[in-house]
Amino acid sequence: MHSAWSIYRKAEGITFAAALRMAWANARAYNEAKAAAGTAEVTHTWAGWKNLGYEVIHESKALFKAVLLDPTTKQGTRITAYFGESQVQPLGA
Repeated sequence: MHSAWSIYRKAEGITFAAALRMAWANARAYNEAKAAAGTAEVTHTWAGWKNLGYEVIHESKALFKAVLLDPTTKQGTRITAYFGESQVQPLGA
């Protein structure tokens, strides 16, 4: 629901129902990409880890990438990289 509201606020001219469908499609794409990568560890985006007080270790490769719907871009999609908890350290370490 949080993701749907975020999409609804950022995009112009879409209904909340469309934002909700996009949020569900993004959750499905994330789960499928994570399953295809075969990782079971906790994952977040670079910004997600930073918000939690961690930084991604320099030159770490993403565990997997997912193509997510984003109505604010010209193509309507964006590729998002996800990093695992084995690839992060506390900020300032």
